[in-house]
Amino acid sequence: MSQQQQRWMNRTMLSVSLMIVIVLMVTASQLFVRQNVASAQQQTFVQATSVTLPNYYMENMVFQRNETMSFRGKTEHNATITVTVARGNTITSRTSNADDSGNFSISLPSPKAQLEPYTLTVSSGKTVLKRIRHVYVGDVFLAAGQSNMEVNYDDYYGTEALRKANLGAKFTTDDLPQTIDDSHVYFLVTDKTASSTPESELPVREYNDRSWLPATSDNTDRFGYLPQFFAQQVRETTPNVPIGIIQIAWGGTTITRQMAGGDIYNTHITPLKGFKVAGVLWYQGEQDADSYDTALAYQYNFTTLISQYRSFFKNKNLPFLYVQLARYGGGSNWSTIRQAQFAVAANSGRDDAVAMTVSIDTDRGTDTLIHPFGKELVAIRMADQWKAIRDGDDVPDGPLATAAVSEDDGSTAVVSFKDGTGSGLAALAPNYTLEADKYTFNGPTSQALTNFEAAGDDGVFYPANATISGDTVVITSDKVRRIRQVRYLWEADPSPKTLLYNSYDLPASPFTITVASDEDE
Repeated sequence: MSQQQQRWMNRTMLSVSLMIVIVLMVTASQLFVRQNVASAQQQTFVQATSVTLPNYYMENMVFQRNETMSFRGKTEHNATITVTVARGNTITSRTSNADDSGNFSISLPSPKAQLEPYTLTVSSGKTVLKRIRHVYVGDVFLAAGQSNMEVNYDDYYGTEALRKANLGAKFTTDDLPQTIDDSHVYFLVTDKTASSTPESELPVREYNDRSWLPATSDNTDRFGYLPQFFAQQVRETTPNVPIGIIQIAWGGTTITRQMAGGDIYNTHITPLKGFKVAGVLWYQGEQDADSYDTALAYQYNFTTLISQYRSFFKNKNLPFLYVQLARYGGGSNWSTIRQAQFAVAANSGRDDAVAMTVSIDTDRGTDTLIHPFGKELVAIRMADQWKAIRDGDDVPDGPLATAAVSEDDGSTAVVSFKDGTGSGLAALAPNYTLEADKYTFNGPTSQALTNFEAAGDDGVFYPANATISGDTVVITSDKVRRIRQVRYLWEADPSPKTLLYNSYDLPASPFTITVASDEDE
C-alpha cells in the first residue's frame, strides 16, 4: 500500500469514528431529554383538594354556542386541574396547572347546541372536585339597562303597594301580559348591590343562588317581561337551541354607572370576564332624562358604553340591541334622549350589529306609566333584528331620517331616510288601546301625516305639512319661509293620529334634523 493510500485510509477511518461518536452523543442527548421531560411531567402534577369557580357556574347555566367555553377559578398553588364537558360519547377535556397563586384558566371548544344537558366536571387526577350535572350550550344574552328591562311581576306588581305605584288607578293586573312557560329558557337575575364582591362573583338574587332558573310558569314572575318575551320569540325560529339570559338591569340608574369604572359595571360586568354572550339587550335612558346636561351627554356616553362592552367581551361586532324610550306623560328631556338614541342608530353601518327598536307605538295606551305595557310587541321587534343579525340578513329598521335638503326658494324640504328604511312609506293610525297586539298595533287611515314641525333661521318650530313622495317625505309650512330644521314627534308623550311606517311595518323614529340648502353644498 502506498503512503498516499495509507493517509486516505486513515482519514476515512477517522471520519467514520467521528460520525459514530456524534451519533452516540445525539442519541444519548435525546434519551436524556426524554427522561428529563418524563420526569418533569411527573413532577408537575400536583394534587388539588378543592376548587372554586365563578358563582354563576352552576346548575342550568348556558354557554354560548360556537364559542370557546372559558373556565377560570382558584385552587391550590400549581395544582393540576382538568375540566371536562361530556354527554354520552361527546367529550371535550383539557388539563392545565394553576399558577403560584392558585389561579387557573382553561378554555374548551363548545360542543353543539342542543336541548339535552351536558355534565361539567372539574377534577385533579382521578379526584372529582366539582360536578355540575346540567349545563347547556345555546344562545346567551345580557339583559341590561334600568327598570323597563327588569320590570317583572314580583318586583313591580307583587303587592298592593307596588300595584298602586306602578299601575295607578286606570289599570289592573288583569291587563298585564301572560308570562312564558318554557323549560328551555334559563335565566339568572342579579341583585341591586354595588358593594365590592370577589372579582369572580355576581351579586345574584337569593332565588338564583343555586341555579339558573328555567322560565317555567313557576318562575317567570321573577323574570323581566322584555327579556323573557325576547327569548320566546328567538326560540320560535331555533326550537332546538336553549336560551340563557343574564339579567343585570337595575332600575333608576344612570348610564355612567354602567360604563367602565362605574359601580354597576364593576360589580355586574367585571365578574363575567371570559364568559361569552350572543348579544346585549339594552333599555335605559329614563334616569338620564332627568337632567338636560345628562341628556345632552347621552349620545357620547351610549356610544362609549357600546364600545366598552364589546371590548370587555372581546367581540368588536357583539350585537347590541336597544329600545328607544317609549311615550311618557311625566317625562322631561325625553325627546333629547330619543334623539341621542336615534343618532346612534343613524350613524351605524349596515354591518355594525347595532339595532334600535322604536317603541313609540307599542304602549297600548299606557303612556301615563313610566313602565308601559306592550313589552311583548317590543320583544318581537328586537328578536326580528337579532335574527337578521345572526343570519346575516338586512336588519329590519323603521324609517331613520338621515338628510333633508331644501328645494326652490327654501320653503320646501325633502327628508330622505337611511339605506332601505324609506321604502314603502305609508301613514297609518297607531292603536293605543289595551287590545292592541302584534297584528293590530296599527291600522289604515285616510288622514295625512301628523306631528312634523319646521323651523327657520330663528329656530322657532311651527306645525308642518308632510307628504309622502316615493322614499322621501316632503315638508312645507305656511309659517316658515325658509326651512332650516325639521323635527318629528318632538314631545315626551306625543299623541299622533297617524304615524309614518315603512315596508317592514315599523314606525319612524322621532328625530330632529338640519336642512341643507344649495348654498350649503
